[in-house]
Amino acid sequence: MTKSVVVAIPKKYRNRLDEELSLVNEVYGSIHDIVFISKPNYKHYIPVPKIDELKKRKDSWDTLVILDLLKPRQIIELYRLFRKEIVDRLELILKIFALHAGSKEAKLQIELARIRHELPLIREAIRYMKLGELHGYLGGGRYAIDKYYRVAKSRMARIRRELDELRRIREIRRHSRKKLGFPHISIVGYTCAGKTTLFNRLVNESKPEGPEPFTTLSPKAGSVSYNGSKYIFIDTVGFIRDIPHEIIEAFYATLEEIIYSDLVVNVVDASKNINDVLNEIRESKRILTNIGVHGKPVVIALNKIDLVNDKIVILMDKIAENFNDYYTEIIPISAKKSINIDKLLSKISSLLNDNIEK
Repeated sequence: MTKSVVVAIPKKYRNRLDEELSLVNEVYGSIHDIVFISKPNYKHYIPVPKIDELKKRKDSWDTLVILDLLKPRQIIELYRLFRKEIVDRLELILKIFALHAGSKEAKLQIELARIRHELPLIREAIRYMKLGELHGYLGGGRYAIDKYYRVAKSRMARIRRELDELRRIREIRRHSRKKLGFPHISIVGYTCAGKTTLFNRLVNESKPEGPEPFTTLSPKAGSVSYNGSKYIFIDTVGFIRDIPHEIIEAFYATLEEIIYSDLVVNVVDASKNINDVLNEIRESKRILTNIGVHGKPVVIALNKIDLVNDKIVILMDKIAENFNDYYTEIIPISAKKSINIDKLLSKISSLLNDNIEK
């Protein structure tokens, strides 16, 4: 049965409403109502007048999605008020990831991030249980929650061991490819920018692609032969603005593929308005810096130019004006229409050869 969803949106996200609501639509399909939050309440996050409004029509909705990171205490306080499903931004992203998780590694990473997110919530629930103020939450009483907490901690340790083993296997494969002298190129960028479409076009694959966010959760590698040389291209998980640090930590083993690459292709959706494009490049740069990517050639692939009229020159000038310390080259392309793909390969080959000569 489709759930009726109310979405609470903080002031900081109003200038990118469509982007944030697309995350909700990916999980729930439709939105019943939207509540705008100007100043979050310390105890409940949602201000008291808004809470009163939601209480009056609580029979008309099933789930409250808050597009911000909530404290465990705030989630429990909201649950106590409404006795409805409460989902914050991190939980929403994890739900989207779960929809697209195919590999064992992706499923383990999602489970690890979920447990890390739940543990503080469980600790808070135990505290309320001791006060006698939260009967039956997350189980059949205080003993059940205590037991669940211990099981969750044990499960988290097992997941980390399994992920370490998968990471070791990936390192062996990566070192084997490196020994053969094949340069590695990571395809990165904002979610829905067309990274997998470009990957498929380059390596002649048919990996799942689409308008949904996070269709790629585990890195995919494929080889390309060009001008007598062989290159390994790696498709990576998409970025979003204000990505929670729990996601970065859980997916670090996946993101480290970027760290060990020889060149980075930052795919950008050029069909968006110029400010959105600049913000997405800024966020990609920030995430790459945070995970330890420094000193590598970065090629910005301005994708979807088949959907752009005459703004491409203006856009390239704006990027040059704001990010000349970030990128090495800008190449306008259309992965879907195969426009300038050979030009992109030529520039990658040239940059990698220049690095070898140095």
